[in-house]
Amino acid sequence: MISERLYELAFAFRKTRLWGFLWESEVFAVRLSGGRIGYVSVQGALKKQCGLELYIGEEGLESFRTMGRVNQLRMRPMEYQEYVLQMQCLRCGFVNRGQMAENEWEEAREYARTHGIRTSGKRAYPQFEKFQPNCCPWQLQTQEEQEDLCEALAGAIELAGLLRGRRPSELGLGNLTEQAQELFMLERRKGGFVQTRTRIPGFEGKQWPRPGNCNDISIANLKRMKRLGVWECALIRFPDPVWDEEGEIPCFPVVFLAVEASTRFMLPVPPVEYYDQAPEQLLNQFMDVLLAENVCPAEVMVRDERTGAFLEDFCKRLKIRFVQKRDLEALNDAEDDFLDHFNMSEEEEIESIVAMLNQLMAKGDEELEKLPQEIVDQLEMLVKQDFLPDMLKRRLNRVYHFDRLEKEEGSRQEARSYVISVSPCTGCYRHIRISAGSSFLQLHKAILNSFDMEDRASHAFFMDNAKWSGRDCYYKEGIESHYRPTKKYRLTHASLYKGMKFKYIYDFHQELVFQCRVLQVLAEDTGTPAVVRSKGEWYPCEDGE
Repeated sequence: MISERLYELAFAFRKTRLWGFLWESEVFAVRLSGGRIGYVSVQGALKKQCGLELYIGEEGLESFRTMGRVNQLRMRPMEYQEYVLQMQCLRCGFVNRGQMAENEWEEAREYARTHGIRTSGKRAYPQFEKFQPNCCPWQLQTQEEQEDLCEALAGAIELAGLLRGRRPSELGLGNLTEQAQELFMLERRKGGFVQTRTRIPGFEGKQWPRPGNCNDISIANLKRMKRLGVWECALIRFPDPVWDEEGEIPCFPVVFLAVEASTRFMLPVPPVEYYDQAPEQLLNQFMDVLLAENVCPAEVMVRDERTGAFLEDFCKRLKIRFVQKRDLEALNDAEDDFLDHFNMSEEEEIESIVAMLNQLMAKGDEELEKLPQEIVDQLEMLVKQDFLPDMLKRRLNRVYHFDRLEKEEGSRQEARSYVISVSPCTGCYRHIRISAGSSFLQLHKAILNSFDMEDRASHAFFMDNAKWSGRDCYYKEGIESHYRPTKKYRLTHASLYKGMKFKYIYDFHQELVFQCRVLQVLAEDTGTPAVVRSKGEWYPCEDGE
């Protein structure tokens, strides 16, 4: 809940129209409580948005400088997004009603009504947001954040008074450039503000995360493998934000693109949510995929310093040739395809698949036999998941014998099982051991049994860990005819791996969401699904309770 003091200062700041006197680059400083320095940029001179942004400390100031270096016309889309997501500030902006959540608007309207403030016209309502790197803008989280914004707004109101009849340069205000050494600052003392100046801190440059302790067993196994291919690699941000729990700030996970330059095959490395805090998690997943694909790079090429920091030590340990080059053609194409996938409508995705299948059908058997193994593996997956027309399935089985291989694989997969953690809320979970050959319907029943629930409603699994996403999901048979039914698909179809997260939803009316995570992949079979560990009690609320 926003304090009355913050609303009071926000509406008072709006009346100053300070954006009519200052450009966004004419930053000034305010000394905050505890001696911290806040750097204030007034937004609105260009009429894009009106308000005030507060960047705290050296990191905040550097994020403002980073935004100043953004040039959308000269950047690749993912590079542009990466820069924009480094914003680190608190914002008081003025917006229209339609840009606010219902509770935000009701709270602001109530304050204005009780204090006799008119809210007619454009951008009439204050909105308070927190921007932190690699996350969506979100509501203020702490009382200290509200107090910091109060101090910044009070300083801006003071500055508006000082600028009456004077030019900014007369107060010593100027553009924050790379060459600037000092800034105009307001410091609160008894009786009001005092005008001073503060030295602009230098910045040593971004220190990119480097993986710490990685899986030494994986390193040892990769050392024994033959080096194959030139792999072009980059770390990029997932185009869509994700979050695990209600109220959690949505973040943009990191995706590791690794593309073989000649075949254009891309490794299926799962994204991670908190790369900056634990880069070794992503490195271990990358090594797991390399081992699963039975490949170790002969050469790795990266185009930026962050990816270089991620892979440099890995390459040294395995004696892989390491090259940094700005323009990598195969990687750029893979990135474009990755973006196109997320920008595609469902109809466009289907059209793209149909076009690819038509090209395959036009090839002779000998041409199909010469396709790279990576593409053959993709085709095998499509055949197993029953995505292809019967005519094409029969032809591919005739050429590659997928049906025989599937029977052999099925016999091998019988001796494999998973331990899956299923949690409906913090502090409560069940660890369920289940055979890899079990269907999703059997996992659904095992989950309900573990929480002593009866099977009376619909259910679905979302394997990309985003509820209702529609990208990789399994539904109760008869609920969604165009999605895969849980009764007909086994866990092996989802290619589960250790650490993989996915969501299970039971009862679409109540929307009971369970967070699932694969804890172990065991090289032995499990008969009846069993709960191997349990913590906490949980009972779903009935309607009206």
